Amino acid sequence: MPTTLFPVFPEVSVYLSSSIVVKAFEDYIYYFNGEMPIYKHRKDDYKSFRFITSQMVVLGNVKQVDIIKVFKVSKASVKRWVKVYRGEGPAGFFHPRQGKKSGNVLTKEVLPEIQTRLNCGDTPKEIEDTYGIKADTIRKAIQSGRLSRPPVTGPIEEKTQAQRNQEDSKASLGMGCTNTQGRIDAITKKK
Repeated sequence: MPTTLFPVFPEVSVYLSSSIVVKAFEDYIYYFNGEMPIYKHRKDDYKSFRFITSQMVVLGNVKQVDIIKVFKVSKASVKRWVKVYRGEGPAGFFHPRQGKKSGNVLTKEVLPEIQTRLNCGDTPKEIEDTYGIKADTIRKAIQSGRLSRPPVTGPIEEKTQAQRNQEDSKASLGMGCTNTQGRIDAITKKK
Protein backbone atom coordinates (compact mmCIF):
# COMPACT_ATOMS: atom_id res chain seq x y z
CA MET A 1 0.00 0.00 0.00
CA PRO A 2 1.48 3.35 -0.92
CA THR A 3 2.36 5.69 1.92
CA THR A 4 1.29 9.30 2.07
CA LEU A 5 4.07 11.85 1.87
CA PHE A 6 3.09 14.92 3.83
CA PRO A 7 4.43 18.28 2.66
CA VAL A 8 7.18 20.08 4.52
CA PHE A 9 6.18 23.72 4.85
CA PRO A 10 8.99 26.28 4.99
CA GLU A 11 9.12 28.58 8.02
CA VAL A 12 10.67 31.42 6.02
CA SER A 13 9.38 32.87 2.76
CA VAL A 14 10.31 30.71 -0.22
CA TYR A 15 9.80 31.54 -3.88
CA LEU A 16 7.80 28.97 -5.82
CA SER A 17 8.26 31.04 -8.95
CA SER A 18 9.37 34.56 -9.76
CA SER A 19 6.00 35.90 -8.60
CA ILE A 20 4.61 33.34 -6.10
CA VAL A 21 5.96 33.16 -2.54
CA VAL A 22 4.93 30.71 0.20
CA LYS A 23 5.29 31.33 3.93
CA ALA A 24 4.23 29.42 7.04
CA PHE A 25 2.93 31.57 9.86
CA GLU A 26 1.60 29.97 13.05
CA ASP A 27 -0.81 27.21 11.93
CA TYR A 28 -1.40 28.59 8.43
CA ILE A 29 0.34 28.52 5.08
CA TYR A 30 0.10 31.69 3.00
CA TYR A 31 0.70 32.05 -0.72
CA PHE A 32 1.58 35.54 -1.96
CA ASN A 33 1.71 37.12 -5.38
CA GLY A 34 4.03 40.02 -4.68
CA GLU A 35 2.63 41.61 -1.52
CA MET A 36 -0.91 40.34 -1.97
CA PRO A 37 -1.98 37.04 -0.37
CA ILE A 38 -3.75 34.81 -2.87
CA TYR A 39 -4.32 31.58 -0.86
CA LYS A 40 -4.34 30.50 2.74
CA HIS A 41 -4.90 27.10 4.37
CA ARG A 42 -4.16 25.35 7.65
CA LYS A 43 -0.96 23.30 7.84
CA ASP A 44 -2.92 20.08 8.31
CA ASP A 45 -5.40 20.78 5.48
CA TYR A 46 -3.85 18.55 2.83
CA LYS A 47 -6.87 18.66 0.55
CA SER A 48 -6.56 22.43 0.20
CA PHE A 49 -2.79 22.12 -0.24
CA ARG A 50 -3.22 19.64 -3.08
CA PHE A 51 -5.92 21.77 -4.70
CA ILE A 52 -3.95 25.03 -4.48
CA THR A 53 -0.65 23.62 -5.73
CA SER A 54 -2.24 21.70 -8.61
CA GLN A 55 -4.25 24.77 -9.62
CA MET A 56 -1.10 26.90 -9.71
CA VAL A 57 0.62 24.27 -11.88
CA VAL A 58 -2.32 24.00 -14.30
CA LEU A 59 -2.61 27.78 -14.60
CA GLY A 60 1.11 28.00 -15.37
CA ASN A 61 2.03 30.05 -12.31
CA VAL A 62 4.36 27.39 -10.86
CA LYS A 63 6.22 24.39 -12.26
CA GLN A 64 5.76 20.90 -10.85
CA VAL A 65 9.47 20.67 -10.06
CA ASP A 66 9.19 23.76 -7.83
CA ILE A 67 6.34 22.17 -5.83
CA ILE A 68 8.44 18.99 -5.45
CA LYS A 69 11.55 20.86 -4.28
CA VAL A 70 9.94 23.32 -1.90
CA PHE A 71 7.41 21.02 -0.21
CA LYS A 72 9.48 17.79 -0.44
CA VAL A 73 6.65 15.76 -1.97
CA SER A 74 7.04 13.08 -4.60
CA LYS A 75 6.83 13.70 -8.33
CA ALA A 76 4.15 11.02 -8.66
CA SER A 77 1.98 12.78 -6.07
CA VAL A 78 2.16 16.13 -7.82
CA LYS A 79 1.37 14.52 -11.19
CA ARG A 80 -1.59 12.70 -9.62
CA TRP A 81 -2.95 15.95 -8.10
CA VAL A 82 -2.64 17.77 -11.41
CA LYS A 83 -4.44 14.92 -13.15
CA VAL A 84 -7.27 15.10 -10.59
CA TYR A 85 -7.53 18.87 -11.03
CA ARG A 86 -7.64 18.63 -14.83
CA GLY A 87 -10.16 15.78 -14.76
CA GLU A 88 -12.51 16.74 -11.94
CA GLY A 89 -11.66 20.33 -11.05
CA PRO A 90 -11.69 21.53 -7.43
CA ALA A 91 -14.45 19.08 -6.50
CA GLY A 92 -12.01 16.21 -7.07
CA PHE A 93 -10.14 17.17 -3.92
CA PHE A 94 -13.09 17.74 -1.62
CA HIS A 95 -15.66 15.04 -2.39
CA PRO A 96 -16.02 12.35 0.29
CA ARG A 97 -13.85 9.31 -0.29
CA GLN A 98 -15.50 5.99 -0.91
CA GLY A 99 -14.80 3.54 1.88
CA LYS A 100 -13.40 0.09 1.43
CA LYS A 101 -15.76 -2.74 0.68
CA SER A 102 -16.24 -4.88 3.73
CA GLY A 103 -18.04 -8.12 4.25
CA ASN A 104 -20.01 -8.19 1.01
CA VAL A 105 -18.84 -11.68 0.06
CA LEU A 106 -19.39 -13.46 3.36
CA THR A 107 -22.95 -12.39 4.07
CA LYS A 108 -25.18 -13.59 6.91
CA GLU A 109 -26.82 -16.05 4.52
CA VAL A 110 -23.56 -17.56 3.23
CA LEU A 111 -21.65 -17.87 6.54
CA PRO A 112 -23.79 -20.73 7.98
CA GLU A 113 -23.53 -22.68 4.73
CA ILE A 114 -19.75 -22.34 4.64
CA GLN A 115 -19.50 -23.26 8.35
CA THR A 116 -21.53 -26.40 7.64
CA ARG A 117 -19.15 -27.33 4.83
CA LEU A 118 -16.14 -26.74 7.12
CA ASN A 119 -17.76 -28.92 9.80
CA CYS A 120 -18.12 -31.68 7.20
CA GLY A 121 -14.39 -31.56 6.59
CA ASP A 122 -14.26 -29.58 3.36
CA THR A 123 -11.20 -27.42 2.76
CA PRO A 124 -11.41 -23.73 1.88
CA LYS A 125 -10.26 -24.62 -1.65
CA GLU A 126 -13.16 -27.05 -2.10
CA ILE A 127 -15.59 -24.41 -0.82
CA GLU A 128 -14.08 -21.85 -3.22
CA ASP A 129 -14.89 -24.12 -6.16
CA THR A 130 -18.52 -24.44 -5.05
CA TYR A 131 -19.41 -20.91 -3.94
CA GLY A 132 -16.95 -18.84 -5.94
CA ILE A 133 -15.61 -17.25 -2.74
CA LYS A 134 -11.83 -17.12 -2.62
CA ALA A 135 -10.14 -19.60 -0.31
CA ASP A 136 -8.08 -16.75 1.19
CA THR A 137 -11.30 -14.97 2.17
CA ILE A 138 -12.49 -18.10 3.97
CA ARG A 139 -9.10 -18.52 5.71
CA LYS A 140 -9.18 -14.88 6.86
CA ALA A 141 -12.70 -15.38 8.22
CA ILE A 142 -11.41 -18.41 10.17
CA GLN A 143 -8.48 -16.38 11.54
CA SER A 144 -10.74 -13.49 12.56
CA GLY A 145 -13.17 -15.85 14.31
CA ARG A 146 -16.18 -15.39 12.02
CA LEU A 147 -15.79 -19.03 10.94
CA SER A 148 -14.16 -21.94 12.75
CA ARG A 149 -12.57 -25.20 11.80
CA PRO A 150 -14.03 -28.23 13.54
CA PRO A 151 -11.79 -29.94 16.09
CA VAL A 152 -10.12 -33.13 14.94
CA THR A 153 -12.02 -36.08 16.39
CA GLY A 154 -10.99 -39.66 16.77
CA PRO A 155 -7.70 -41.21 17.72
CA ILE A 156 -4.64 -40.16 15.79
CA GLU A 157 -2.68 -43.18 14.69
CA GLU A 158 0.97 -42.83 15.58
CA LYS A 159 3.38 -44.65 13.29
CA THR A 160 6.96 -45.62 13.68
CA GLN A 161 9.67 -44.20 11.50
CA ALA A 162 9.88 -47.47 9.55
CA GLN A 163 6.17 -47.34 8.76
CA ARG A 164 6.43 -43.73 7.63
CA ASN A 165 9.43 -44.55 5.43
CA GLN A 166 7.46 -47.35 3.75
CA GLU A 167 4.56 -44.97 3.00
CA ASP A 168 6.94 -42.33 1.72
CA SER A 169 8.63 -44.73 -0.67
CA LYS A 170 5.23 -45.55 -2.19
CA ALA A 171 4.29 -41.85 -2.60
CA SER A 172 4.46 -40.52 -6.15
CA LEU A 173 6.51 -37.47 -5.17
CA GLY A 174 8.82 -39.24 -2.74
CA MET A 175 9.66 -38.76 0.89
CA GLY A 176 8.32 -35.86 2.87
CA CYS A 177 5.13 -35.60 0.84
CA THR A 178 2.87 -37.68 3.02
CA ASN A 179 1.60 -37.23 6.57
CA THR A 180 3.42 -34.04 7.40
CA GLN A 181 1.57 -33.74 10.72
CA GLY A 182 2.80 -37.20 11.73
CA ARG A 183 6.36 -36.18 10.89
CA ILE A 184 6.05 -33.03 12.97
CA ASP A 185 4.65 -35.03 15.89
CA ALA A 186 7.45 -37.57 15.61
CA ILE A 187 10.09 -34.85 15.72
CA THR A 188 8.54 -32.96 18.63
CA LYS A 189 7.68 -36.04 20.75
CA LYS A 190 11.02 -37.84 20.25
CA LYS A 191 9.86 -41.44 20.80
